[in-house]
Amino acid sequence: MRFRALVYDTCRELFYRRTLIFYFGIVTVTHLLLLLAMQTDAADGVITSIKVFGMQASGGGGEFRLNGSDPGVMAIDAATVARGIESAVAWMLYPMGVILGLFATASLVPRLLEKGSIDLLLSKPVSRPAILISRWLGGYLVAAANMVCLVAGVGAILGYKLGVWHWGFLFSGLMMAAYFGALLGFLVLWGVLMRSTTIGIMMTVGVFFVSLAVRAPHAYPDWANAITSRVGRLLGQTVVEVLYHLLPRTWDFGMMVTNLLLHRPVESYMPLVGTMGSGLGALAIAVFLFRRTDF
Repeated sequence: MRFRALVYDTCRELFYRRTLIFYFGIVTVTHLLLLLAMQTDAADGVITSIKVFGMQASGGGGEFRLNGSDPGVMAIDAATVARGIESAVAWMLYPMGVILGLFATASLVPRLLEKGSIDLLLSKPVSRPAILISRWLGGYLVAAANMVCLVAGVGAILGYKLGVWHWGFLFSGLMMAAYFGALLGFLVLWGVLMRSTTIGIMMTVGVFFVSLAVRAPHAYPDWANAITSRVGRLLGQTVVEVLYHLLPRTWDFGMMVTNLLLHRPVESYMPLVGTMGSGLGALAIAVFLFRRTDF
C-alpha cells in the first residue's frame, strides 16, 4: 500500500507538468486530424468511398482510387495508405514522445533528493529502494500511457476508417514504451549521481547517441585494423563491445520497429531483451547507490 501511494503521488506530480500536457495535446490533435481528414461512406457494412485530405476515393475489393485536382487517377491499396500513415506517426511522434517524456520526468529524482523532501520521505516507514523505484515506475506509467494512447487511437481510427487492422503497429508502440523505460532507468541513475535535471537530460541524450555510434564498429569489427598499435586496437575493440552490450540497442531497436511497420519479419527480439536489461541494470545501480548515500 505504501509503495502504491508513492507511485500515485509521482503520477499526480507529473500530471501538473506542462510537458506531458503538451504531449497529450499532440496526441489529441493527431487523433482529431485523422478523424477529420478521412471521411468514409458505407453501405451494408461495406466502405464504398473514402475522402482523404480532400481527395475523393472510391472502389472496393481492398483497393480504392484517389482523385485530386489532377485529372489522372492513381490506384492505391488501402493497406499501403495505412502503412504510410503509421510510418509517419512512428518516425515523427515516437521520437518526440520519448524526448518529451524525458523532459517531463528528468526532475523527479533531483527534486526527490532536495533537502527537506528526502528528509521527509526517509522519516517514513518506507524502504529506500521502494522510494526510488516508485519514482521510476510513476514516470514510466504516465509517459508510456501517453504513447500507448497515441498508438491505440491511431490504430483504431485506421481500422475504422480504412478497414485495416495492423497489430504490428500497436506492438511497435509497446516496444517504444519499453525503450523509453530503459532510457528512464539511465535518467534515474544520472539523477542519483549528479542531482541535476539539466545534466541528467544531457547524459541520457549522450547515452542515446553513444549507443547509436557503437553499433557500426560492433557490426564491422574490421574497423580496428586501421589502428596500428596492437594495444590501441585491443583497447578500442574492448570499449566498443562493452558499450554496445551495456547500453540500449538503439539502432537494432529502430530496425525492429521499422520491420513491424513495413510488415517485414523480425529475425530476433534480442535487441528488445538487451535494451530492457540495460535499463533495468542502470536502475539497479541507481538503487544501490541511493541505499548507500548519506543525506
